Amino acid sequence: MYPTDDTIVAVATPPGHGGVGVVRLSGPGAAAIGGVMAARSQPWSPRVVTRARLEGAGLSADALVTFFQHPQSYTGEDVVELSAHGSPVVLAALVERAVSLGARQARAGEFTLRAYLNGKLDLVQAEAARDLVAAVSPAQARAAFDQLEGTLSSALHAIAAAIRELELKLEASMDFPDEGYHFIDRGEVGPALQAILQELSRLVATGARGRVVRDGARIVIAGTPNAGKSSLFNALVGADRAIVAATPGTTRDLVTARVVLGDHAAEIVDTAGVRDSSDAVEQEGVRRADAAIAHADMLILAADGSRPLSDDDRRLLARAGVVPVIRVATKADLAPAWPLELMGPDAVAVSAHHGIGLATVTARIATRLGADRGREDHVLLTNQRHRELLAAALAHIGHAAVAFEESEGSLPEEFVAADLQLALAALDEVTGRRTADELLHEIFARFCIGK
Repeated sequence: MYPTDDTIVAVATPPGHGGVGVVRLSGPGAAAIGGVMAARSQPWSPRVVTRARLEGAGLSADALVTFFQHPQSYTGEDVVELSAHGSPVVLAALVERAVSLGARQARAGEFTLRAYLNGKLDLVQAEAARDLVAAVSPAQARAAFDQLEGTLSSALHAIAAAIRELELKLEASMDFPDEGYHFIDRGEVGPALQAILQELSRLVATGARGRVVRDGARIVIAGTPNAGKSSLFNALVGADRAIVAATPGTTRDLVTARVVLGDHAAEIVDTAGVRDSSDAVEQEGVRRADAAIAHADMLILAADGSRPLSDDDRRLLARAGVVPVIRVATKADLAPAWPLELMGPDAVAVSAHHGIGLATVTARIATRLGADRGREDHVLLTNQRHRELLAAALAHIGHAAVAFEESEGSLPEEFVAADLQLALAALDEVTGRRTADELLHEIFARFCIGK
């Protein structure tokens, strides 16, 4: 791991030109280094903005300097933030000057790592800080901010506390087997396990929606050849990404683009036309289209409204599953060959070239992606690492609950306690109570420099 007893410095604002740029110093020498750079002889006043002329490496810059005294800072250490003109040249000169005065260039995520090591954040909150910086949609920002505020951490701590309490009672009973002194009645073990199981199950169940919020919904456009899928894809994306031609079977592979629709990020996927074909390349395209449909979070099923429906069209439009489906009749600028109601009561007539119905499709997508927002509490599993560890914890608690029930309460305490310990270890790894240095390095290496 990185050393934690020195002073680090980095540009804390995004790379490039801007009106204002921030250089951040953190560590025991932050106040002294900032004082030298600002030619200041008086001690800094905490949380008071001071105007100063900073001396960089051969450059001078007017700046606003703010000092945060430990532990009341982001990292839990003394922190000095230098807000100067957002020229990369000026900011680089300030960093160079700080390094010449004894600071070290911070590595990726090192400020947040120090916040974690100093108890300002747990690992869930630290990862949420990274997610908040990377958010491209309001839903992603809300989920990350909620986790940064500690909503998920609080839920995990409550579950861990219940597991620890049950484990301690079982272990205490194991210490006095001969005396018959038991700290928990066997009749209480089953309900206690079920209560923990219920809370964990509720949290794990948010993982599917959390994945969609954090990673973006995968929206697959499917239809037969020449159904207007690629034109619809280009219109929704706002760019000519997919090739559009009158020749059937133009699209042979998946074409993807990331967009923000309403509050949510999404990946829209254009697919090959689904039909029987003897062409080996087209067959592979159809296979990939089928795979994309199978793994979609939402389907847009398209049929050419200007030509009679084929058997392939009907089979595809009849496709139903657990994901939301939006049915569209394309080429609405041409004379219709069949009534729109044939596709279903919620079908949308669309012309990608003339913009007909596109706003309706976009609104339907946004509405369905956010359909459960009103019912959603703030505790949402968005991180894959969290989902995997909580699934493991749930499996251990479930194993203990089933084994205890099947034994009709005669299962020895040590067997139940063993599963509780494994579940607790998984929860502690989520929050960082038990985390290997290698995992910490992997997590914080994904941060940007200066965060």
